Amino acid sequence: MKIGVHCSIRKGYIEALYEAKELGCNCLQMFTHSPRIWKFSFPSEKEIQIFKETRKKLNLFPLVIHTAYLPNPASSNEEIYIKTRNLLLLEFELTQIFEAEYIVMHPGSYSEGKTMDEGIKNIVESIDFCFDKILDKYKNINFMLLLENVCGGGRKIGRTFQELSKIILKSTYKDYIGICIDTAHCFAFGYDITKKKFLKDMLNEIKKFIGINKVKLIHLNDSKAPLNSKIDQHYHITKGFIGKKGIKNILKHFKNLPFILETPKETSFDKISLKDKENIKIVKELYSQISS
Repeated sequence: MKIGVHCSIRKGYIEALYEAKELGCNCLQMFTHSPRIWKFSFPSEKEIQIFKETRKKLNLFPLVIHTAYLPNPASSNEEIYIKTRNLLLLEFELTQIFEAEYIVMHPGSYSEGKTMDEGIKNIVESIDFCFDKILDKYKNINFMLLLENVCGGGRKIGRTFQELSKIILKSTYKDYIGICIDTAHCFAFGYDITKKKFLKDMLNEIKKFIGINKVKLIHLNDSKAPLNSKIDQHYHITKGFIGKKGIKNILKHFKNLPFILETPKETSFDKISLKDKENIKIVKELYSQISS
């Protein structure tokens, strides 16, 4: 199976690769910069080359880039929207340069007084702007953008797979866009993946509006928040409300996809998380059960 975690770049990009390997991962997710800042410095060509060579040597595939927390491509606030678009372009470019397979993005929240359709229009324009610029500069696109489902609440977009489909279908670059399913977000929104019947309903929604082939990645997280709570609170595998049954349901239906864990580290970012090791071990054990 393909399993990884979100690794820290606090000590540099290359150290994130070694963290993944030490944890027993064969893929990983990372930020390209601090997720709480608008501006950052590009890595040097030498650093990028060493990173690519090291990833190949350690056999860590796929590499998933996660966009920062600040961008909100659904916003109608001109200042926020322009800053978002420009930051996303830098992150798209680093995804291309690092030769990552995927970049994961939260669709964002539409502005107060606006509609979801207006928010979706902003998202699509921002995505297409970034792809236009990448194609103009590099002549090809080596990665896919993955839209991540959210747990709902407020004016957030992407709570359902039908909402995500509206973004994909309106984009000029729909062939380069897929989805990342976050299990904690699914459950907190109201998809009861602990029960096969309701999981089947969710899968049928994906098939109807997007196509199951568009699912490229699973963020495998348990949920500390209960079903339909609309609260985003990731938790350790099998220790939350999703539990062993729900996790096994997901592993069974998406067993050929990469799984990235975003469970609590419970340690400082400069140290290897023993909780990551525990969660990875549990996932591998559950995976072996559904594969046997």
